[in-house]
Amino acid sequence: MPTYFDQAAASWDDNPVRRALMTAVAEANFRHVEPSSDMHVLDYGCGIGLISFCLAPHVATVTAADSSAGMLAVLRQKIDQSGLRTIQAMQLDLERDAIPDARYDLIVTNMVMHHVADTERMLRNFQALLWPGGVLCVSDLDTEPGVFHDPEAAATVHHYGFDRQEFRELMERAGFHDVQDATAHTIRKPVADGGERDFPVFLITGIR
Repeated sequence: MPTYFDQAAASWDDNPVRRALMTAVAEANFRHVEPSSDMHVLDYGCGIGLISFCLAPHVATVTAADSSAGMLAVLRQKIDQSGLRTIQAMQLDLERDAIPDARYDLIVTNMVMHHVADTERMLRNFQALLWPGGVLCVSDLDTEPGVFHDPEAAATVHHYGFDRQEFRELMERAGFHDVQDATAHTIRKPVADGGERDFPVFLITGIR
């Protein structure tokens, strides 16, 4: 049965708020981790690859991984149209699948963790997928009152954002050090009461 993300994939690029977020997060990643031509990157929960395409010109390879077959179908079309051969699409659900054999210098994951039931287990999986000295970059919502998502997407949500201090502590327990946080972007969007609200998005980084 198609998931919410499978059904939303075809129009995912059409949302200017989402495009602005992805651009801002990619730029924040660049400020905290200088990409290099020998770097192998995992973009986990890549969707249709907005961040993967930002990273690809600056690194050796990007493995764009997602659990949604619909998102990956759109991503593969974009890869074919672009002619890029440094991005590889891979279906992967680290909540259910075995950890792949590949190891990475950098893992980025954007607006994914609030959809993950067991946050600490996912962070341990990321730690296992990094080479020693590799970097994890997590961007997600600060704690919010549960009004960010529309009703269709809300059914996929396990956390209404995160407290930054608590998330840093989770990363440290999962084996990361030099854990730092910054604000990557602020999303301003309408909410159900008819007004608008600001939703800060953090970037938290740590080294394996």
